[in-house]
Amino acid sequence: MLIFVFMVTAGMIALRSRPEESVPYGNAAKSFPVLETLAKEHVTFLRVQDWCHAYADDQERRASDVTTTCTLEGDYKLFDSTSEQRFADLRDKLTGLPYSVHWIDIEYDAAGVIRTAELSMDTVNPFRRDTLIYEPGYVLPEGIRGEVVNSRIDANWYHRWEDWN
Repeated sequence: MLIFVFMVTAGMIALRSRPEESVPYGNAAKSFPVLETLAKEHVTFLRVQDWCHAYADDQERRASDVTTTCTLEGDYKLFDSTSEQRFADLRDKLTGLPYSVHWIDIEYDAAGVIRTAELSMDTVNPFRRDTLIYEPGYVLPEGIRGEVVNSRIDANWYHRWEDWN
């Protein structure tokens, strides 16, 4: 049994030490229509994890939980029946994404056009974070060896892998 635990632990350490290359990051641009749909709703943040449902838009910030387990920035109020339904409607709009996500963060320019967006991807490895970043005309940020790797996808999208431990 001890050998099995050691092997699993070693495997997890090995998995967290490199970006996952089997995820088809080339499909990132297929996420843009969903971002445009959320932009029509003026959404700036949407979190869809089991333990935390939340959204922020130009009117309010609402969440299923406002304790520290939800780790939200800013002042959020608990869902009421109306905001809970709004969250469900927003979550349904994610069905067009090519990936499962934990959360989406969107920033707009003064004209209301999407300037940047981050999609935090749902990965099977708890020791890593994968984020798809939409930022037209970006300059690829430098990474940190063994901790953060940024990879170009196309002129508008890049992928960030982070070792989270």
